[in-house]
Amino acid sequence: MNDEEILRQQAIELCLKGTAIVDITGKLGKSRQWVHKWLNRYKSGDDKWFLSLSNAPKKPVKAISEDIENMVVSIRKKLKDQKYAQKGALNILYEFERLNIKPPSLSTINRIIRRNGLIDRGTKREAKKKSILITSQMSNRWTLWVLSTSREAADITYSILLLLNLIMLGFIPYQIRLQKA
Repeated sequence: MNDEEILRQQAIELCLKGTAIVDITGKLGKSRQWVHKWLNRYKSGDDKWFLSLSNAPKKPVKAISEDIENMVVSIRKKLKDQKYAQKGALNILYEFERLNIKPPSLSTINRIIRRNGLIDRGTKREAKKKSILITSQMSNRWTLWVLSTSREAADITYSILLLLNLIMLGFIPYQIRLQKA
C-alpha cells in the first residue's frame, strides 16, 4: 500500500470519528473536494474503494488494419507511377470505391501517407519552372498585344502583366507548399 492510499484511509477514519472536513483537510494537506471524493468512494461499498481507478480509455482505440494500410500504400504507389498522376487522398478514396472496398476517411488516408513517408514535396526548382513558363506566356501575349494596339494601351497592358507576374511569383511557391500529397 502506498502513502496516498494510507492518506485516503486516514481521511475516511477521521470522517467516521466525526472530525470536520475542514480539520481533515488541514491535517492531511488535501482539498475539501479530495476528501469528498474518497468519502463518496467509501460510501459506494466497494472493498477496494481506496485504490486509484485506471485513466485508460474505456473503449479500445480503433486502429486501422494492416491490410487497409498496405492497400492505401499500394494504391498510392500505383497512382504515383501513372503519367500526370493524381495521387492525393481523394483519388485514393475514389480508387477504394472503384474496387468496391469500404474506404477509410480522408484524414486516415492522409495519416497513412504521412506515416509511410509517401508525401512528395514540391521543390523551388519546380516553382521556378512554372514561373518561367507563366512569364514567357505573358511576354508572348504582351508582344501580340503591342503589335495589334496603340502604344498607350500596350503600356497599360505591359504594366498589368508585370504586376500579374509579380503576383504569380508569390503564388507558385505557396501552391507547392500547400500540396499535401
